[in-house]
Amino acid sequence: MFDTKAFLTEQFTNAQNVLVLFRAYGVECPSLSAVEKWFTRQSVPGEYWPVMLCILELERGEPFKLAQYFGKRRNG
Repeated sequence: MFDTKAFLTEQFTNAQNVLVLFRAYGVECPSLSAVEKWFTRQSVPGEYWPVMLCILELERGEPFKLAQYFGKRRNG
């Protein structure tokens, strides 16, 4: 299982930060309430998943590694 909750909170902190990064890269973004649901449901819609990974890659200047979030979900 992929730990989406940890991915979202560790990489973006909150829904507002997701929107800030989307806008910074000129990406059309959903509403704040929609992104808040991603955090609540611990799930990112398929059309936004690759966008988020691309933004992280651009922010870091290197490919973003997902393996740390693969496996058993952490408590919390």
